[in-house]
Amino acid sequence: MNKTLFYFFMAAGIAITGCSQRIEPVPAPAATGLFTQYRNIVYGTDSIQQSMDVTLPPNGDKRTTPVVILIHGGSWVVGAKNDFYGLGLDTFFAANGCALININYRLDQYYPYPAAIEDLGLVMAYLKNKATAWKINPAKVCIFGRSSGAHLALLYAYSHNQDNRIKAVIDGFGPVNFMDSSIIYTELGLNVTYMLGAYNSHTQQWHDASPIFYMAGAVPTVIYQGTADSLVYPIQSQMLQDSLMARGVPSLYFQWVGNRHGWSQDRWLQSRDATMAWIKHFL
Repeated sequence: MNKTLFYFFMAAGIAITGCSQRIEPVPAPAATGLFTQYRNIVYGTDSIQQSMDVTLPPNGDKRTTPVVILIHGGSWVVGAKNDFYGLGLDTFFAANGCALININYRLDQYYPYPAAIEDLGLVMAYLKNKATAWKINPAKVCIFGRSSGAHLALLYAYSHNQDNRIKAVIDGFGPVNFMDSSIIYTELGLNVTYMLGAYNSHTQQWHDASPIFYMAGAVPTVIYQGTADSLVYPIQSQMLQDSLMARGVPSLYFQWVGNRHGWSQDRWLQSRDATMAWIKHFL
């Protein structure tokens, strides 16, 4: 697909932009006991912060079964993979034929940046080694992050995808341009300062950690953004969407109208079928 079409529709408070190809809804999956699940698989030297949970779909195939990697939020300093539990993401993706990998990564309060980015590389290598045993295709990967986890997902997908194994990324209200005043002079800027150092003395680090400056490597991207978000301001997602559109990179933009910062299960339930149908074009 080499063209994108900018369009909006308002339904249940969601605005979407995306590709011109017709998308058929994906039915919501029923719960099933056929999934294979593994918990707390260690992929690095820290058995807690470098661990992941795996949900594999039935009838997996090394040639065709794609992988979705979940990256939790927490301002780069807190949070864990457990933040995604109780939301049904594991069974939703597995019921739609995807392996679901939910990861912990090294938090900045214990390991300095870019340890978390390095961990994504370790996870990608681990999946490649497990391709046969888990019946997955490690060259058909979508990374799905929320908040600071979305920043990590975008940054890794856009700047560390030299082997083209990452086919899509899902950005849940993540910051993309640390050089913008909507971050530098706000609460979020304090979190970035903790991670990278003060802006005035570490300007290059702030630039280099911003996904918006790696658009040459951008992959098809889904964006979720609350219109009332006062932590990651909507201008951040709009800048990303504008850049994707300008480069002709396929994108799907959900405006969660009235939502503040953070996960909304209601909005996810409204968005997930269109999201799944859309990313299947690229996985």
